[in-house]
Amino acid sequence: MVIRHSADDPSQSRRRAWSSPSEVDPGTGIARQLELMHELIEAKISGPEFARAWLMARRHALDEKERVRERFDRILTDVFYLLDDYVIDPSIRDSGDMTDEELVGRVRNALRDLLRLNS
Repeated sequence: MVIRHSADDPSQSRRRAWSSPSEVDPGTGIARQLELMHELIEAKISGPEFARAWLMARRHALDEKERVRERFDRILTDVFYLLDDYVIDPSIRDSGDMTDEELVGRVRNALRDLLRLNS
């Protein structure tokens, strides 16, 4: 009989709640959300690409029941609501809508707050 420890079983690691980005397992939806945030602020992807991919990664994290602690969750939820206010298609944005530059700035701030959780 083989007994698996939770550290050996990826499905078990997703059941514990991560406190900071440094604890997040690679290949998870939350890891992808963090990667996308870095890619956006490094200008590797556009605002619309970020929004679509980040929301897909969030859906994956929810479907896999990935969990983070309260402060971590609050920051990710803020990004979710930020994207809820962001008009992905620039051709239909109104003058008062969030610009791509504003999106980048706000995601940069969220990422800074997330990285502070590592200390």
